[in-house]
Amino acid sequence: MKKSSVFAVLAAMLLITACGSKVMLQSGHVTGMEAEDAGKRMYYALPRTVVAIDVEVTQTVKKPGPYAAYAERYLGLDDVIFSPEISYEVSKVSINGYAEPDPEHVYYVVFPEDEDEKESFYMSLTEEGLIASVNREFDTEEFQFGLSESTDYGYFGSDATFNYFIDTNLKEQVDTVIEHVRMDTITVQRQTLRRSWVEKGEELRASEVAEYILEIREKKFDLISGFQEINYSKEALEYMYSEMDQLESDYLDLFTGITASQTINYRFIHTPEKDRTDIRHTLFRFSRDEGVLPAHDDAGGTPVTIAYQRSHATDDLEGQIRETRQERRRSATGFHYRIPEYANLLIHTGTEKRAEARMQVNQFGIVTSLPPGQDTIEFYPNTGSLKSVGRLKGNGDDND
Repeated sequence: MKKSSVFAVLAAMLLITACGSKVMLQSGHVTGMEAEDAGKRMYYALPRTVVAIDVEVTQTVKKPGPYAAYAERYLGLDDVIFSPEISYEVSKVSINGYAEPDPEHVYYVVFPEDEDEKESFYMSLTEEGLIASVNREFDTEEFQFGLSESTDYGYFGSDATFNYFIDTNLKEQVDTVIEHVRMDTITVQRQTLRRSWVEKGEELRASEVAEYILEIREKKFDLISGFQEINYSKEALEYMYSEMDQLESDYLDLFTGITASQTINYRFIHTPEKDRTDIRHTLFRFSRDEGVLPAHDDAGGTPVTIAYQRSHATDDLEGQIRETRQERRRSATGFHYRIPEYANLLIHTGTEKRAEARMQVNQFGIVTSLPPGQDTIEFYPNTGSLKSVGRLKGNGDDND
């Protein structure tokens, strides 16, 4: 897994002037921008929250052993795999979020036309164009967002587990050939032994492996019962016993079969929408026999959905801001910022809840603005909310 990266910050230093007192900076939405003054503007964006759902799926593969049919006859085993099977299970779901520029909330800053070298303006943006600070240096170490990209796969043992044979696959077959030879009036019977090599049958091979397993068990008993004449150390006894135990297990797999598992990690990205929180959004479909499937309806499987429960903490404030905005619709505004809102995120498999998280969702909150003016402002780039705001000294206000 890669670590979360710290994105570089572009510090845009602009020398902007004024005719005497305070520099009155104005900000507005790009949809209300006039084309003829495009060269006197700078642009910034507020962030929106993107939700990343990491799903860990466990794949279990069962493969029968070549001698499964003889497991009960020769060894009395009943817990045996007789047919191959592949199954899937959602073993873990985790929810994370990161910020990206919101295309619906891109703003411009209008610079004054008068020039005065005593006045200056400093604005910091992130690499993505998110606003970070105004007239104040931005600490890049505090700005970390993004998710590491990774795809992890488990190990699934190969068929080599079944390649244990205690003897050759051929056996010697001896046939007696009887010939009757007539000499004069006497008939003599002549017997000849004819040797040949033929392939062993499956049942014969199974019986040989079963006998060898029983021999291993007998040797394990002799080892722990002190039947051997050599005085082995404790470490040597433990080592020999563990090796024989592993050997027995490997040969038993020829009868019982093998079960192997691996984990497959998936990542699904979803962008919440404020006016669609009452809808369950399908991320993917899941089948126990086929695993993760596409989200469309004809893919089969059970839908895995994400839903949001807003806290509605900003509803009252949004109403007040809307009324105030209508009263001063024609007045200039300063920098725009967000007031985010918390929400519960719910992941369901069908009707069963599989995961839940509570996090800030930027776009569920509201966007408002500061009064126009050259202030010292700090933002939280991941949310677009205000961190600090204050008035700079020396812009025509001697005691400010």
